[in-house]
Amino acid sequence: MSEQVLSDYVLENYAKAVKTDLGKWLEKNPFPVICEEKWDGFRYFLFKSGDKLILASKYGAVYNEKRHRHFFQGMEDVKNIQADKVILDCELVDQKELHVFDVLQVEDMDVRILKLEERKKILSGILKGSTLEVAYKYARTSEEIIQAKEEAFGKGKEGIVLKNPTSTYGQPGAWLKLKRYDTMDCFVTGYKETSEMVRTGNPRSWSIGVYDETGEIVDLGKVGSFIEKVNPFSIRVGTVVEIQFQEVTRDKKLRAPFIIRIRHDKKPQECLDTQIPLEKFNRGE
Repeated sequence: MSEQVLSDYVLENYAKAVKTDLGKWLEKNPFPVICEEKWDGFRYFLFKSGDKLILASKYGAVYNEKRHRHFFQGMEDVKNIQADKVILDCELVDQKELHVFDVLQVEDMDVRILKLEERKKILSGILKGSTLEVAYKYARTSEEIIQAKEEAFGKGKEGIVLKNPTSTYGQPGAWLKLKRYDTMDCFVTGYKETSEMVRTGNPRSWSIGVYDETGEIVDLGKVGSFIEKVNPFSIRVGTVVEIQFQEVTRDKKLRAPFIIRIRHDKKPQECLDTQIPLEKFNRGE
């Protein structure tokens, strides 16, 4: 398959996590649930066919051993996957660490229709002896979920993903992310031209927003702060950025926002107002 076909396959098939209240999620996904450690990386599918390995994202980033030999040198465990043909769902951290959490195909069998707990058994089998598989555990109470989240934080993880063990791959509403901080993926809608921008060419103050269910842009205010690893010169109108914030004011503005990373793997159309956490919505202001 061509690189574009692979990227299109990822875009059309990757399973999505929802952002909603834990209690509401549990109403539709009763205990026990799977608690899976969440790394701070980017989503890729790993395609293996014989000795050929390709990593592809949903927006065109494709890595293969022929052109990116140095990239795969640090992933020796990938070559030891115990299947000749496989498609795996992974998270790539710092372009060197691969963490695998699901499987879509093994040999000629499409396993997306199987329950997650069955896919996990298959995944453990084909990854046996490697360090690729993402750690997970079952939780039977809300207290166990909180404990799993705190344990993940203690290991330096971004958080956890809760998953319905009986769900098929891509089943709507079956996955829920619980992160260390409240964050939202927003897109840049504009910027303010200042004297500093005239001097440096860098705005340093961007307007951000998300889409509502009608396709209208919800203005979330402005952001001018970012962590050191974010390159402000890479931020343009339409750029998707992950914003960390304290709460949402009554007029739907993010309080104390700052940019923690640029999401090259997302498009503005994926930034929806359903991300707004109700527990952080301040109705008194």
